[in-house]
Amino acid sequence: MLSYELPNSHDNTDFNNISPESISLNLDTLICRADGQLSWSSLSIPELIKSSGTLCQDLNKYLKDVDQDYFFKRHTTKSGESYFISRLRFMRNHNAIPTTYYVVMVDSTSFYKAEALTYLYWCIRQALLSYIILGLLLLLTTFWSLSSLRTIARQINDIREGKRDALSSEFERELQPLTLSVNQLLENERQQTQRYQHALNDLAHSLKTRLALIQITAQEFQVHHEIDEQIITMDQIIQYQLRRAVAGRKCLASKGTEPVPLIEKLLASLTRIYRHKKLQTRFKFDDDVFFAGEQDDLMELMGNLLDNAFKFAISEITVTMSHNHDRLHIVIEDDGPGVPPEESQQIFQRGRRADSSPGQGIGLAVVTEIAHSYNGQISVDNSPMGGARFTLNLPWSPFLAR
Repeated sequence: MLSYELPNSHDNTDFNNISPESISLNLDTLICRADGQLSWSSLSIPELIKSSGTLCQDLNKYLKDVDQDYFFKRHTTKSGESYFISRLRFMRNHNAIPTTYYVVMVDSTSFYKAEALTYLYWCIRQALLSYIILGLLLLLTTFWSLSSLRTIARQINDIREGKRDALSSEFERELQPLTLSVNQLLENERQQTQRYQHALNDLAHSLKTRLALIQITAQEFQVHHEIDEQIITMDQIIQYQLRRAVAGRKCLASKGTEPVPLIEKLLASLTRIYRHKKLQTRFKFDDDVFFAGEQDDLMELMGNLLDNAFKFAISEITVTMSHNHDRLHIVIEDDGPGVPPEESQQIFQRGRRADSSPGQGIGLAVVTEIAHSYNGQISVDNSPMGGARFTLNLPWSPFLAR
């Protein structure tokens, strides 16, 4: 802060008597007269020292329109340097003539800019640190808050794999309505599936019993040859409708099936049925193959495909089972007459056959519907053995099925 003592009005004006202690060492200070003459100065800024001869005149031009005793302003020179200018006006009498003096203090803004930048950088660092800490807290909070949802997702996956029957009840109060609703849905689905299966079994038993009675009655009246084909057709239609209904089930929980024992059992049964053909069968499979679905569905799939192979094969049948990442591949080949290329798509349609044998051509239609219900595919082409080659592609994981 500038402190000074004005000389007596009757004394000669002599600003050289101002002591250095009365001037702030951090400020360049000048005492100028109103006519632009320099009366006293204490300068340290090189640019001000260089222009000290005309400095008062320049300042007077710059501040002449300011009619205030005290004045503070920021000024930028042509060279780009910025300064803070503070001016204090006072008057003195010289031989009864009033003279105006200006005490002008000049300070460079570079120091304050550096301080401001330092403070700005400090604020930026503090803000970044605060944002990082806040982000970590948000991540931890989100991770903690979603842990229960991840647990529910794992339990639902366990339900699909058949490892558990319902969701746990040990969740937060906010999630209790969700878990209760899911458990109720699972229970309703199980009860409905059980009722549905019982109804299908009862219907199949009733219809098969009556067809058997019709067939026995036809044999007694010696009209078996005339109506036997119609009875077989009715039985096939009933089986098709029942199997199509089963194939349309969408079960949430499925434990999956080991396919190797089932296929071996089918091969043994069909070998006995077609023992008069003396067919040679080969079954090749990878270790740990698995079918992500119901055992009855796999039995229906393989039963129809293997029955076709045994029916049309001449001497040899090959079954190959492998898995690749998330897919189960089953290939059934025979050395029979094969399937004409123009019929390779039509034979999977209900009622279409590639031969003239008796039947309604519904076996492959059932296979197609069951495969599609598991998001699988089936195709047929010519086998190197000379006959047909059916390729069945099914999901390996229960999460990809249905």
